[in-house]
Amino acid sequence: MVCALECKEISKTFGGLDALTDINLKVTEGEILGIIGPNGAGKTTLFNIISGALPPTRGAVFFKERDISGMGAAKICRLGIARTYQLVRPFHSLTALENVLVGLCFGRSDPPPREARVAEAMDILMFMGLGDKENKVSGSLTLVEKKHLEIARALATRPDILLLDEVVSGLTPTEMTHTIDAIHQIQTRGVTVIMIEHVLRVVMELCKRIVVLNYGVQIAEGRPKDVVNDPKVIVAYLGKLESDDQETWGD
Repeated sequence: MVCALECKEISKTFGGLDALTDINLKVTEGEILGIIGPNGAGKTTLFNIISGALPPTRGAVFFKERDISGMGAAKICRLGIARTYQLVRPFHSLTALENVLVGLCFGRSDPPPREARVAEAMDILMFMGLGDKENKVSGSLTLVEKKHLEIARALATRPDILLLDEVVSGLTPTEMTHTIDAIHQIQTRGVTVIMIEHVLRVVMELCKRIVVLNYGVQIAEGRPKDVVNDPKVIVAYLGKLESDDQETWGD
């Protein structure tokens, strides 16, 4: 299997605070990797380092065996790594179509010819279920529509790796199901997905492997069913594991 992305001993310090300490992970081409952990575990900081928003204090990120550490977000996006944000960030005064065109025109190293751009942007909107929203100002969209628009804008950059930061948070069960289906379809198109997620249903359904962070340290890695029943993970989420509590939360 081909390694799409590798983080080697990634550490990040803010003043005297260690946000990440010696994170090591490999992501295989075509997989959906889940990253979970309590609030403040360092998950989004790791995304910021992979996507170029922050440089690592120590360690290196390799994309297709190329060291991209500290290269900068714009350049890393054009190389083939796109992301969404936990708090959605569409261009509120632009229409849904214009938002996707921004990704298509400025997020690629080789944007399509001018005459083909609108048609391609519309194809992406339709893929994400927003084909009838192209002329809607993004600020007027619902939460799920904004989240899907963020994914659409990221897909417009034609990424090899897509970083999804809590894309189902705040959604209804039906909206979650639609989003899960969309992520499955993105994977079938050959995109490698790394996702931060708190909703265990989504992690269990989409990911064959997950990594757990706690206080910036990687405390577990493996199959979802095994990891969520790991005592270290349970303690990280619940604070204490009673010795006589045999109930698992992966079933």
